[in-house]
Order: sequence, then C-alpha cells, then structure tokens
Amino acid sequence: MLFVGLLLALLIVVFWLPAAISPVNSPLTSAPQTNTTENSENSASAVSNSDSAALESPWQQAQTAKARREAQEILAKLLDKQNNLEKMQVNLWAKAAFAEAMAKASEGDEYYRAREFAEAQQSYHSTLEQFDALIEQSVSEFNQALALGLTSIDQQKPQAAIDAYTLATMIRPHNQDARDGLARAQVQEEVILKLEQAENHQHQYQFSDAKSATEQALLLDPQSAQAKEKLAEIKIAMADASYATTMGQGYQELDQGRFNRAIKQFKQALKIRPADPSATDAIVQANNQRTQYSIQEALKNAQQQEQQERWQNAFENYQKAQSLDQSLVTARIGSLRSQARATLDQNLEKLINNPLRLADPSVYRSAQALLIDARAVKPRGSKIKQQATQLAQALEKALDPIALMLRSDNQTEVTVYKVGALGLFTEHSLELKPGQYTVVGSRSGYRDVREEITLQPGSHTQTLTIQCDEKIAIGG
Repeated sequence: MLFVGLLLALLIVVFWLPAAISPVNSPLTSAPQTNTTENSENSASAVSNSDSAALESPWQQAQTAKARREAQEILAKLLDKQNNLEKMQVNLWAKAAFAEAMAKASEGDEYYRAREFAEAQQSYHSTLEQFDALIEQSVSEFNQALALGLTSIDQQKPQAAIDAYTLATMIRPHNQDARDGLARAQVQEEVILKLEQAENHQHQYQFSDAKSATEQALLLDPQSAQAKEKLAEIKIAMADASYATTMGQGYQELDQGRFNRAIKQFKQALKIRPADPSATDAIVQANNQRTQYSIQEALKNAQQQEQQERWQNAFENYQKAQSLDQSLVTARIGSLRSQARATLDQNLEKLINNPLRLADPSVYRSAQALLIDARAVKPRGSKIKQQATQLAQALEKALDPIALMLRSDNQTEVTVYKVGALGLFTEHSLELKPGQYTVVGSRSGYRDVREEITLQPGSHTQTLTIQCDEKIAIGG
C-alpha cells in the first residue's frame, strides 16, 4: 500500500502540478494575458482542469500528454507555413481562403485551451491542409501573374504589366523572370512613345528617323516584340524605297542611252531584292538595247567609212556588228565587200609606195592585173581613182631605162650584178631599168670594193665611182 501511495504522489507531481501552475495556451493565436478578471477565470479553469486531471488514471494522463505534444508539433508546422504564406503576400491573392484557414486554426486553439487535444489536432490538420493548398495555389498565382504581365506588355498596357509583375515579385521575390519582367514593364511607357514616334516618321517617309526611334525602343526593351516587328517593317520599307529609287535612276539612264550606267543601277536593285524579276527583266532590256545600239552604231560607222574609202575600218565595224548578231545579212555582205576592197587598197598602196618592186617581172605582171581590178571596181571613189592613176604611172616608169655613168681607174675589174662583167675602164655608160643594183670592183693586191645603187623610176642619170685603192699588206 505504501508503494501505491508513493506512485500516486509521483504522478500528481509530474502531470497535475505543471498544469495547475501554467494555463494551457496556443502559440498560433494566443495573446499575452493582462486583465485581472481573465487571469482569475483562467485560474479557475486551471483548477477545474486539475480536478479533472486528478480524476484521470496515469494511462489517460499519458495519452493526454502525447496528444498535446502531437498538437504542438502540428502547430510548429502551421507557424512555418503561415510565415511563408505571409512572406508571399497571401492576403493580396487569397485573402478569404487564408482568413478561413486562420479561423480554423483559432478553432483548434479553443480545443487546445480546453485540453481537448485530439479535436485540436483535427482542426490544426485541417488548417495545415488549407495552408498546403494555398502554397500550391501560389505556384499557379505566380505563373498567372507572369503570363498576365507578358500579355499586358504585348498589348501595350504598361500599368497592368507593372501590377502583374509586382504581384509576381511579391510571391517570388528572388525569381529572376519576375524581376526582369517588372523591369521591362517599368519602361513600357517610354517604349510605346518611341514606337509612336517611329510610326509617325514612317508615315512621312522619314525612314532613317523611324529606324533610329525603333532602335532606341529596343535599347530600352531588347525583348520587345513590337519593336522588333517595327524595325523589320522599317527595314523592308527602306529597302523598298531604295529599290524604287535605284530602278527609277536605271530607267532614266536607259532613256538617255547610257546603257552601262543603267545596267549598273539595275544590278544594284537586284542586290537589294535578289532574284527580283523586274530588276532581272530590266537588265535584259538594257543589254538588248545596248546590243542594238552597238549594232546600229557599227553599221552606221561602217557605211560612213565605206564612203570615205576607209575599207579596213569599215571591215572591222561590219565584223563587230556581225559578232553581236550572226543573223545580220547586211553585216555579212558588208564584211565581205569591205574586206575585198581593203585588200585591194592595201595591195595598191604597197606598189605605189614601193615602185622598185615592179622591177620584178612577176610583180610587174601582178601589178598590171591589179590595175585592171582597180579600174573595174565599183563603187569608185576619188581615192581608188587616184591609186589607179598612180599605179599606171609607176608601171610606165618601171619600163623607162635610167642612165648610169660608172667611173674607174682603168685598173679595177668592174662587175655589175644582173648585168655582167664590164672589165677595165675609166668611164662606162649603162641604161638600166629602175631597181637596185650591186657594183663590185676587184684588183690584184688590193681589197675588193662593193657599192649598192638604187635607180628610182623617172630619175635622171646616176654617176658612181668604183675603184680599188686599199692595198693588202703581204705577211701582215
């Protein structure tokens, strides 16, 4: 019996005495007690509870303590989640749900104070589930805020974007996407202003200013889809304007017959718009017109040169026209005609300028045939007539002998090539046809001498002294 009494006293000290000294309060919702009346009531409640505890068995008291500890453990979790939710500014996006959860927690506090710990645990568990749901909801609220912020920027609603991203940064203060989005939202008004300026400049065809304003908008917000689209649009407009100007300049050059400059402009337009059919067709057109112009110029020059009896030049121009268009019959016939006349002209000039060639019988006969051709050819201009006259005169003079007086010392053997040996003499007279002759003098003991003489047609008597005067040193 003594042991049972001691055990009962020990249980009273462990379980009843602490409860009697300190009243039970919840750390989630309780406040400091300052009112004397309330303290008295709590004291009375504590006495009542202690009376109840005195009636409980040790097993029941142990279960109660266990339930109390479990309630306190749940409370610790609740306090941690409450703190997280308040940091995420839960009252801004789920005020009613958070208030409902807090009310449920207060209900658990009432049970806790009444030492109904099992019921308190149920209320706290319910609050914990509500807090978890709110934490899970914060993810969707955050994502919705980000999406709304981006949509608002795209729709050019700066304030709505600022509000959305501000909420996102409150839910996730350290999230970089939210912070970057807020920074973008804060410059959207200035971005919109720059884009409006760009639009006005574009309407006035001030593309350079429009481009500058758009680039400034992109400096403010490099991710701006509107600015990127506007810049691409302006660049296209600038390219279109440059293309139109370049094509216009090309056609102006083409109208004035400056084909190379026109082609250069059209090729520049093709660089602006690669594979553009209009620019490609313009280049073909310019090339065709240049070719036709070159053909007409070559034919015109050839005809003028024929009239001037500049047959070689005429032939070259006919050849040029024919190289540009092989189907040109005029160029083909003109080329044959001018080539024949150019050959005749060249042969006549060779004989007229070098009449000594007529001393050759074969050349003389060819010259006679050439003279017949020159007199028969048509059309006959003043030049061909003059050439025929000059050749006829050269042919006549080619047959007229020219007197050649040779003088010597009567000791020198004289020989005239194509004539023969003349022997020793002091003077010897010959009549020779125009041409080149070689006269050689030889004498025993003396060095031979050689002289070249040209007898021009129609020239007067020529005199030549030929004698050996230089002795050969014997044994030297």
